[in-house]
Amino acid sequence: MSKTALWFGPEDRARFAWLTVPAGGRARGAVVLCPPLGLEGTCTHRTYLDLEDDLTNRGFCVLRIDYDGTGDSVGGEGNPGRVDAWIASVREAVDLVRGAGARQVGVVGMRMGATLASVAGGQPPPEALVLWDPFATGRGYLRRQRALRALRLEQTTLDDGSVEALGVTYGPHTVTQLSALEVAGGDAPPAGRVLVLTRPGAEVDRLIVERLSGTTTDWDRAEGQQDLVDVEPFSAVVPRATVDRVVAWLDSVLPSETSTFTAPRGVTPVVGHLGDGRALVERALQLGPLGLFGILTEPEGESDLPRGPTLVLLNSGVVSHIGPGRLWVDMGRRLAAGGMCVVRLDLGGLGDSPARPDRPVDVTFPPEAFDDMAEALPAISPDDPTDVVLAGLCSGGYHAVEGAIAFGARGVCLVNPVLTAHPAEVHAAGSESAAAPVDPRRSATTARKRWVRALPAHDAIGAVVDRLPDAAWWMINRLAVENSPSRVLGRLVERGVDTFVVCGEPEARLMRRGEEAALRRLARTGSFRLEVVPGIDHELFGRTARERVIPIVERHLLDRFAGVGAVRSRTAPR
Repeated sequence: MSKTALWFGPEDRARFAWLTVPAGGRARGAVVLCPPLGLEGTCTHRTYLDLEDDLTNRGFCVLRIDYDGTGDSVGGEGNPGRVDAWIASVREAVDLVRGAGARQVGVVGMRMGATLASVAGGQPPPEALVLWDPFATGRGYLRRQRALRALRLEQTTLDDGSVEALGVTYGPHTVTQLSALEVAGGDAPPAGRVLVLTRPGAEVDRLIVERLSGTTTDWDRAEGQQDLVDVEPFSAVVPRATVDRVVAWLDSVLPSETSTFTAPRGVTPVVGHLGDGRALVERALQLGPLGLFGILTEPEGESDLPRGPTLVLLNSGVVSHIGPGRLWVDMGRRLAAGGMCVVRLDLGGLGDSPARPDRPVDVTFPPEAFDDMAEALPAISPDDPTDVVLAGLCSGGYHAVEGAIAFGARGVCLVNPVLTAHPAEVHAAGSESAAAPVDPRRSATTARKRWVRALPAHDAIGAVVDRLPDAAWWMINRLAVENSPSRVLGRLVERGVDTFVVCGEPEARLMRRGEEAALRRLARTGSFRLEVVPGIDHELFGRTARERVIPIVERHLLDRFAGVGAVRSRTAPR
């Protein structure tokens, strides 16, 4: 099979998609995959990747889309007409695959993706439609988002009528549109055949039953939904039984005859403009022998102005290159408009990058990240692999530190970095092997020294030590810990890496305990700065947190790196 990243539609409103085509370029039809909205879309990313591969193996072309203003598509949450644009994204995707030669089209939508897919229809409508754990109404979706956010953060409804979910805010007009949205059906069936998957033990919404009463509909169970979308992204489990059911149903209701499928040519997305009027464009990258996936944002055409180092934005946990709440997309495009060249990168086994052979996917702190950066950085900046600034949130901050120490960098920008993590290889060895060796390439882990980890009842001792007062940590950091955060940050400064840390109060407390004097010495070098922002959540899911942190980060990066220093290589990343 072949897999291609592309944008379709008008350049200034281009929608991003992944197109997967069976070997030989012949297919029995096409399936359009419509993801859930918001955090649920993040949780289901791996499930959709598995579904995409399984359907292609059955002979289908698969188009996995990002709706207008979501994911890597052009636009943002503040644009008008959000719901209409999302529905149009589905309809245009169906038209795209039909125009490329697909005689039969199926559409799979989960949660709000199912609701949008049911309304999109088309002329003609798709031959098959899967409504996977659908919302009967947009009002029900908004009600759930308010409840979920209330569990994590404080404010749920804003004074202007907006609704803030985790990582996204729906403006007043979008709230009005969503509140009026209902699953389609009735006199205009949404598809020739429909499969509805609902949670075991849950009563099917009466509106869905009524709307599909005149349609040829199969009903089945959506096993595993609680462990897929009702959890944090790092805990999401692919519901294999339900994936297999979707594939088997589409295989049974769509004809087996194949026809030639001609992959459509994509467009170059215009995501903004520079002050001189030049367009700001994006393109997909495949980096190194593994084919790590990234998206480059840069001005269209060449410029005689000096350009600073390339900013590389790394994964946060298991979240793809778009970042939590689309943080990296929005911030990366603004920084590119300010004069920086920006790459959003997926490390191996995360987001849309393949895993290395025989290695698991969705591992937060894999030692293979060293191999990934060793391949990606020379591809991003061929003439000088150190002419980069590495940035990351949470685990991405950790990987930025490791990358800068191991391979060199002009700077690092760390947002709520995890500098007290225990390495993945120690966890993989199990609690019975507390003395498991740490990968020798690691410099930023604060795992306790091997002799400490070998002590009886090490885990219990560690829990007691963690509760000791700050005054005791100066001695602990020197006797029992491999690297305290201040030592790790000091290594960056010693290597001439401009080091900027932005974090909340809990993260700052972990970084400072026993190390206040060391951090002050680092600050006096002029190459280190720690900015503490009170009242922010760790993942920046809250709008207030993002509004406080993002301007600080953008101002630092633009002041230090936009268009300064030696002219960077004009060689295109490969």
